[in-house]
Amino acid sequence: MIRRAGLVALLALCACAGAGSRSRPLDEARLAVARAMVEHRAWNDALLALDRYHASAGPCAESLTLRGVALRERGVHEEARADFEHALRLDGRWAPAHAALAVLHDVDGAYDEGERHHRKALELAPRNASYWNDYGFALFARGRNDKALQALRKAVELEPTLRRARTNLGFAYARAGDFTRASQQFDLAEPPAEARNNLGVAYEAAGLLAPAYDAYLAAVRADPGLARARANLADVARSLGRALPADVATGPVAGGG
Repeated sequence: MIRRAGLVALLALCACAGAGSRSRPLDEARLAVARAMVEHRAWNDALLALDRYHASAGPCAESLTLRGVALRERGVHEEARADFEHALRLDGRWAPAHAALAVLHDVDGAYDEGERHHRKALELAPRNASYWNDYGFALFARGRNDKALQALRKAVELEPTLRRARTNLGFAYARAGDFTRASQQFDLAEPPAEARNNLGVAYEAAGLLAPAYDAYLAAVRADPGLARARANLADVARSLGRALPADVATGPVAGGG
């Protein structure tokens, strides 16, 4: 499925502006733990590490951005927004905070505000592939597919192994009707079964149920345990009035597409 980028890869490389206590080894360790916890999506552990860091060293742009990401991903949007805005008051050129706030605005449907912060993040860090991916995803979600294609192509140009950008680019190609390029991007992003399932999703979104069926069938045959593909295949087979082939008619029960 379509995914947006995380922010942690860049955050892990950046120093906290103006935080003199960062020379203290324990504070360094706490912030490093917080980075690692955010990277591994262990939100509660990240918040605990950041609380300890703030109690000792005080907030800085990086720590506030990390906490905002954890809060955003837990659905606590008002507090996340406050942290991102606080980070930007401390350092208005802190690109990770602009990028994180842009994603939050997109999730909340405030697309114009989101675009402003996407553009600022890219102005400050024009070679950050994840930021181009996030911007491309936002453009795709708004139906601005030509611009989305440009942004997502830039993302994979800068970081050819960025799988989420490849996946998003595949869906953007599919929306443009170029399923050959879409398939190529999915193949570069995922194992064969996941790639075929994504292609099926793209065909189904375009109302092309027969090729969607074929793609889902290929996904299930490549990985009989891939529940999403099995569920999607069953749904499309019902819509087409087709019986499932004998070799896939039995197997793990799917739940959700």
